[in-house]
Amino acid sequence: MRCVWKVATQKFHGNHYATYPEKLIKTPILAGCPVDGIVLDPFMGSGTTAVVALNLGRRYVGIEINSDYIGMAYECMEAIKSQHTDTLVNQI
Repeated sequence: MRCVWKVATQKFHGNHYATYPEKLIKTPILAGCPVDGIVLDPFMGSGTTAVVALNLGRRYVGIEINSDYIGMAYECMEAIKSQHTDTLVNQI
């Protein structure tokens, strides 16, 4: 990959001002975390990193101080977990 990545924006239907596209975090997770590895997100926000980690078969630990964002992230992860019920355990 080159030093500059071109990643299109992605809509988010929640009340969070600093979201980013799932594609932006996919490459770093694939490059730095083995399958069944653990992804740490110290600023979890809307949960984009956790959602991508789940979709890629990684576990995650998320840290977030804002309780509004925690609820938002939980909703996003629940939607993903319901699609993968045969392979995921409750990771929240």
